[in-house]
Order: sequence, then structure tokens, then C-alpha cells
Amino acid sequence: MALVTGSTSGGMGRSTAFVLAKNGADIVLNYGTNRRDAEADKASRSVEKAIRDLGRKVILVKADTKSADEVSAMVKKAVIELGKVDILVNNAGYGQWKPGDIADVPPAEFREGVEADIGGALNCIRECLPIMRRHHWGRIINIGMFEAGHWAGSPIEWAIGKAGRAILTRHLAIQERKHNITVNLLNPGPGHTAHLETIEKSLSFADRCEEWVNRKRVTPQDIAEAVLFLCTEQARFITGSH
Repeated sequence: MALVTGSTSGGMGRSTAFVLAKNGADIVLNYGTNRRDAEADKASRSVEKAIRDLGRKVILVKADTKSADEVSAMVKKAVIELGKVDILVNNAGYGQWKPGDIADVPPAEFREGVEADIGGALNCIRECLPIMRRHHWGRIINIGMFEAGHWAGSPIEWAIGKAGRAILTRHLAIQERKHNITVNLLNPGPGHTAHLETIEKSLSFADRCEEWVNRKRVTPQDIAEAVLFLCTEQARFITGSH
């Protein structure tokens, strides 16, 4: 079973959920509690239905990954309904991109950005790791940002949060090798996060359709394919990469 955070609004999370489902995984879909509007709920239900139509079990959980309590409840629900957690994809993160001068960043906004990317990922890892250790198998994939550790632009809170995921990845990769758990970081470049595909198009990309094979630009599907590879036995000795 795979838990993919931030996986219903489109982009990398949704594509990753589709690809993992296409390859036999039951899926826990997650979206944040800050998305309260009816359109967000409707979109989430559409993704849930698409995965069910693929023949996989799926549950949809609204949970803010910044909240340890909400993440704990989400993972407990996932285990009760779908069994053990095999794969965790930490895709959810800070949802605002507001470039500006560092001196003008409100303290609360800075803390929220760092907490969303580092604290949110850590909350999910804290809940899923003991389950993976008990079963002596697991795959954790954190989604970062291209050159976050060398980012000289803004928003700074975004870069710091993503760079923090790189440190977290390196630490966990060393600690969890003995448990047969790999931990890796993917750093998407420009274009990977674009929400350009409809559900139907995203599903066709997951089928590796001709349009995707002949693509001229990067898509969320490219990241989803990398996630899939890191979950395979062929990648069992790849850990700590980023």
C-alpha cells in the first residue's frame, strides 16, 4: 500500500498515485485541510474514482500533514482499511510561491513554509516508519526542489524547507538500511510540477501512451516514473540519493 501526500489536485502527486496504482499498489490519497472549497472536494473524489476504476483499493483522507494528530489518524485509518504501509511519498509541502525580499517575509509565513516541508514530511515518516520496520521492507521518497541547497532567490522559506528534506533523507537512509528500507529524494526541475493534464490525460500518460513517449517537455509523469523505479526490487540498493 502506498501513501501519497498532496495527491489529488494534479501534478506530481496525482500522477504518482496513478502510476503506483497501475502497477499494483493500493493507494491512500491525501489532500490538505486548507482546501475546503467544493471544487477541491469534487476533484479529490474524481481522483479517488479513477483509481478505483483501475481495480485498486483506495481511500481518500483530508489531513494537514503539518498536524501530527491528523497524520496519525490518517495512517491509522490507512492501516485499518488497507493493511501495512509499504511506500510513503512525501509530496505535500508549502503551497505558496510568493517571491519577495527576505526582510519582508512575515515570521508566521516563514515558519509555516518550513514546517510544511520539513515538519510535514517528518510527521508522515514518524507514523509510517515503525510499520515498515516491523515488516522489514519499505520505500520512502521525499520530493524536494532542484538546487534547493544552493538557492539564492526567493521565496527563501520554500528553499529552506526543501533543502531540509535533503538532510532528512541522508540521515534516514543511513539509519534504515538495516531494516531494508530505502529513503531517497527527488528534486524536480522547472516544469515538473505543472498542473496541465486532465485526469484522463494523466491516466493515458500512466499507460505510457504515444503522446507521452514523444513528449517535448517534462511532465509530472516523469517524476512519477522515477518514484515507481525507486519502489522496485531493482532499486533495492539505491538509498540516500538526491
